[in-house]
This record gives sequence, structure tokens and C-alpha cells, in this order.
Amino acid sequence: MPISKQRAEKYQYFDKTAHSRHTGYIAILSLTFSAIPMNSRISTTLVAILFTALWGWSHERADAQDTDEDNLEASVVEDADDEPAIAAAKSKSGESEYTLDDSEDAAADALNAKPPDDRRQGGDRRLGADPALRYTDPRTYRLKIIVRVEAPEESPAKNVVVVAPIPRDWPEQKVRLIGRPKFTEGGKYKEFDKPGQCKTFNFQIPQIAAGESAGVELLYEITRWRIEYVAPADELDLPHGVPREVRDQFAGPAPGLEMNHPKIKELARDLKKRHEQAGAWNMVKGFWKWTRDNVEFKNGDFRGALFAIEQHCGDCEEMSALFVSMCRLSNGVARSVWVEGHNYPEFYLIDRQGRGHWIPAQVVGPAWFGEMIEYRPIFQKGDRFLDPFHRKFVRYTPQTVKAEGEVEPKLTVEHEIIADSDINGPSYKNPK
Repeated sequence: MPISKQRAEKYQYFDKTAHSRHTGYIAILSLTFSAIPMNSRISTTLVAILFTALWGWSHERADAQDTDEDNLEASVVEDADDEPAIAAAKSKSGESEYTLDDSEDAAADALNAKPPDDRRQGGDRRLGADPALRYTDPRTYRLKIIVRVEAPEESPAKNVVVVAPIPRDWPEQKVRLIGRPKFTEGGKYKEFDKPGQCKTFNFQIPQIAAGESAGVELLYEITRWRIEYVAPADELDLPHGVPREVRDQFAGPAPGLEMNHPKIKELARDLKKRHEQAGAWNMVKGFWKWTRDNVEFKNGDFRGALFAIEQHCGDCEEMSALFVSMCRLSNGVARSVWVEGHNYPEFYLIDRQGRGHWIPAQVVGPAWFGEMIEYRPIFQKGDRFLDPFHRKFVRYTPQTVKAEGEVEPKLTVEHEIIADSDINGPSYKNPK
């Protein structure tokens, strides 16, 4: 996104004022230095301390003014309560409110579609295509999301708030909202984005009459690409830390990973010792191969990584959780990717230039390591999300409702993919 004229003028202003400040500081330091006796052994130290303090103070003031202006922009947006479309603004938490697309253009031709590029994304490299990955064979389809809240028959639901995940842009996924969100009259709709993790909407309505319902309907155009890591794998190494955009995912225990259990620790330690001499890529591949070879696929409710080790069975969730746990216990970075009806892991390695790469793996089904052929919409990446109503961390981006009343209202979330047979059949519905 190009920098606005006002923002550009602000940056020019800060450049000029910073130059003026620094010129003034040099003059102050010259006077200070002349006032200190030259035979003083501490004169140089005093001047250095004063210069450091003034320099740091000037930059803190510039940063503070910049932050205050961003917060002011956000507060102006919040005051526009009568507008269903929310203007773009940054918040202190790192989440962003996005302008809702008002266009009614036809779906883009999949053959002409291009993966998101950092130059077209305003320099946001989190959304940009990784040059170490090849993006091919795009598929474009439509996704309809219908969210409905029903008040109980015996009493109204008051001050209703709904939170649910929606798709966002990723290097392998481009998302376009078709038209404007449709929602019940009297309600308010906002979207919040957590870069590197997920995007959610918040729908609020003051009251739903007894036995009545309210809701939101969204229609998206989704383009997804097949991806494959094509750079030299033997040049990759474990990262020195966690990427900034996902640090809160690693700030505490993630549900179901059970990384403190001795059995998971011992398995990760043994496999690391067996494979680490062959390099980071082969060490991670060792975790992947052990999971595929020793855990039999059996569908069911989520039971965690430990269940997969003890029972030698589990579905895509248990197997992904085990793989992610072993990577993290071996100083690696990994996370789960959640698509409609499925989940698979990604791991993060750095090249010799220090550039980081998120690389996919499939622990269930086709033996894909370093590549992924998956076209269903991505709803989140990660394993640890805060439930805003119950104030606890959960494994999935929350889709939940809160209301005042004697009986909690019923929440229904329906996803419908309108696609050809290349995606997942002519169409399907997946009530949540």
C-alpha cells in the first residue's frame, strides 16, 4: 500500500526536525565540553553520557509522537459507529482493522492469478511470496460463511457478541471479500487481523427477541496455490529465535502439545540425536518420518500428542501435534495449519543469509515433505489462541458467542465451498 501524502509529509517533517535536534545537541555538547576543565579525567565520560541520553530521548520522542498519531487514527475509526465498513487502523495489540471490500467484480481467472507479492502488499513480507518456495497450479473458488445466533424461545438475548474466524491472505492464499458483509440490521461488524496467525470478525447486536435469530453472511473469492520448497535444503539451519509475528504462540503451553511429558521429551531427544548430524532439514524430516511410520491414522476427537505416542494412533490433529512438539523440543519452530476439515504442520528454518522460511509437511496421507498440494481455505496458523470470553487459551481460533440472559443463545457457523471437482467435490457444507 503506498504511503499517503499526509504520512509522507509527516516522515519528511520528522527527518527535518531530527536534523534540527541533532544540530542543537552538538551545540549544547560543545558548550558543555568547554565548561568542563580539560584536565578533568571524567570530562570525556560525562560528555559521552550526556550525548547518549539526549540522542535516546530524541528518538523516544519521535517514536512516541508516531505511536500517538497511529492511536489517534485508530480512535477516529472507532468513532465511526454508523459505518459498517471499518477503515484500516493499527491498534496497540498488534491487531489491525481492515477496510471491507465494496467491489462487485467478477471472480479473477485462476490461470492469470499470481501469488501475493511483497511489493503488491505494501512491503508486508508476512504476506509476500517466499522466493525459496515455488507457487504453481492456482485454483480459484468461492467460500460462503453464514453465522447465525438464535435466542431461546423463552427469553430474549441481550448484548450479544459473536467472534468467529475468517480467511486471510497468506503467501499461498489470496482472499477477496465479494461485496459487503450482510448482517442483521442494528448490529455492528468489525474485522481483526493477527499477522502470522489468523483473522476474526466481531459481530455485536443489542438484543435478539425470544425465538428470533440474527447473523452475518460473507462471500469470499479464494485463490490457493500448490507450494514446494526449491532452495538447497542442506543450507538450512535451526533458527536463533521465534519470528516476531508468532511469539505469543510460544509464550506459554499450547493445548494438546504436552511438551513437558517425559515420554515426548525422550522421543524428541532420541530422534534429534539420531538425525541432527545430517543437518536441520534431515532432523525435522526424522520427526516427520517417525510420526508417519509409528502412528496409525484413526479419526476421532482431539486427544493430544501423548495419545499418539502411547496408543500409536490418532488423526491429523494428534499427528500434527506430535510433530510440532518434537520440533519445538529440539530448538525448532513449528506450528499447525488449519484448513477446512483438516490440519497439517509447518516448520521454520533459516538459510545461510539468515532469511527464515515456513515449510509445509503432510503427516497424514500423501508423503509430502517440503511441499503441499492443498486447496481448501486456510483459517488459522498456530496452536494457541485466547478465548476472549472464557479468558483461557484454546487450540482453535474461537468461534463463540456471549450474551446476557437466562439461557445462552445457540450459535451456528456454516461454511460452503462453491467449487469444481479440483477442490473437494462440486460443493460441500460443513456445519460447525
